[in-house]
Amino acid sequence: MTCPNGATSSRWAEDRCQEGAAVVRARFPTAACRPCKTREQCTRPNNKSDMGRRITFRPQAEYEVIQRARTQEETKEWKEQHAHRAGVEGTISQGVRAFGLRRCRYHGLAKARLQHQLTATAMNFHRLNAWWINTPRARTRVCHLAALRPTAQNSCS
Repeated sequence: MTCPNGATSSRWAEDRCQEGAAVVRARFPTAACRPCKTREQCTRPNNKSDMGRRITFRPQAEYEVIQRARTQEETKEWKEQHAHRAGVEGTISQGVRAFGLRRCRYHGLAKARLQHQLTATAMNFHRLNAWWINTPRARTRVCHLAALRPTAQNSCS
C-alpha cells in the first residue's frame, strides 16, 4: 500500500478484528510517517511513542461483496423493498423515544405483554390526534456528509 505522499507500507499481516472477522493490517514505517507534513490528516497512531501509521482492511473478496451491496442499495427496487422496514423502524424509534418502550416496568411475561399493548394503543391515539389536528410531521434529518452535497435532499439512516 502507498499513502498519498508516497510512503510504502513496511509490513502486512493477516489478523482478526475484535469481532473475530478476518482482516489485513498494514503498517507504515515510523521513519516515513514522523517527518510527514500531512501526518495530522492521516490515520492516528496507536500510542504517542509509535508514530508509524497502521491501517486495517477487509479481505478483498469481502470488500468487493460489501461494495456490490452498497451499489445495490442505490437502486429503486431495493428502496421499494425496504420502504416497509423504514416505517417499522420509525415506529420503534417513536416507541423508544416518546413512550419509554426500552424498559419494561413490570416483571413477568403477561404484564410485559400488557405494557406493550397499552404502549401501542397510546402510540396509535397519539398519531390519530396528530392527524386530526393537522400537526405537521417532523422533517427527516440530513446527516453532515449529505449536507455537503449540492442537493442535500437525501436523509441519512
